[in-house]
Amino acid sequence: MNQEKQSLRGLKVLDMTQFLAGPYCGLTLADLGAEVIKVENPSGGDYVRKAVPKINGVSMYFENMNRGKKGITLNLKTKEGKELFAMLLAETDVLIENNRPGVMERLGFSYEQAKKINCGIIYCSISGFGQTGPYSQEPGYDLIGQAMSGAMSITGMKGMIPLKYGVPIGDVLAGMNGIIGILAALNYRNKTGEGQYIDTSLVDGLVSSMLTNSLSYFAEGTIPGRSGNRYFNAYPYDSFTAKNGEYVVACGTDQHFIALANAMGMPELAEDSRFQEFLIRKSGESPDALKDIIDKWGSDKTVEECVSTFKAVQIPTAPIYDVKRMAEDKHIRDARKMFVEVEHPVAGKITITGNPIKMSATPTTPNKCAPLLGEHNEEIYGYLGIESTTLKEYKEKKII
Repeated sequence: MNQEKQSLRGLKVLDMTQFLAGPYCGLTLADLGAEVIKVENPSGGDYVRKAVPKINGVSMYFENMNRGKKGITLNLKTKEGKELFAMLLAETDVLIENNRPGVMERLGFSYEQAKKINCGIIYCSISGFGQTGPYSQEPGYDLIGQAMSGAMSITGMKGMIPLKYGVPIGDVLAGMNGIIGILAALNYRNKTGEGQYIDTSLVDGLVSSMLTNSLSYFAEGTIPGRSGNRYFNAYPYDSFTAKNGEYVVACGTDQHFIALANAMGMPELAEDSRFQEFLIRKSGESPDALKDIIDKWGSDKTVEECVSTFKAVQIPTAPIYDVKRMAEDKHIRDARKMFVEVEHPVAGKITITGNPIKMSATPTTPNKCAPLLGEHNEEIYGYLGIESTTLKEYKEKKII
């Protein structure tokens, strides 16, 4: 990969984050070419360095969340640590932090304090509930965000308990929203020279993602519930069962449904009063009746046969993959390069998740592993003119 051509090359980012949402924001900026410096406490570093699974003692969770970053250690509770951080801040374009609101202020580096050191700083805070409001001081985790955003209330099968989404979507959305805010702020700074503060949260991101579900409440006063894999505004838009597994069909128009009925050898379904029009098909008992018909049709067929039958007539359909099938799919793995191998000094050759943003002129494929704890102390502090003898002293005193 030609790193000279990366889109964010030359951008300096201080990554003060742990766990998932903040590190996801930082890793994407690193994939785009920014020099992302992960700042960790010298006493153990990021908590997820302990997370499983591990290869030769190296956490793959940490590797995926922090690939491509440089790593330094710094104790911000010491006088010398604060002085070093202020020096770093003066040379930084972007700061990302995901502490509980108020922590950075107590350390002496809130946005208002930071911009006195660097007036152009773009300062991104990612938290559970945001920097303002009655819940701002409550701890925020993905599960909490999914619960309070309403997302869990619509996830799961009808009549069963609410379920969380299968991936930590609140963390990922918060990280993505942080990236969007940072890039927008960079554009504004390029025009005006002014930095700014970005406040985004897990709950806000999840509430934003609920827009197609909350609209029914505001428009009609109805509260949507759980409907399994069904889509509230069309049918058949659901998962179906074949003799060896499950697959999905996204039949969003009347034309799709006519094609589906013909492909199944049941053209009469398109004339059935229960299914004639999409508003009827999605209402009342029609979805249950239609699901039973499609499941019965597929009961003597494989998933592959069902999918190929519907694909042949341009109906959106797909098998439901497990992680193994997803990871080995030639489109996902090879064509889209969503899994790449990098060399780690301790773990050896490891596989990390690729970047979903593909750009024609500026590459985004990650090609570096995550840093060892404090791996780049000499390099980064050397930029600041700190001599190696001083760094050795700081290390002994647990300042770095």
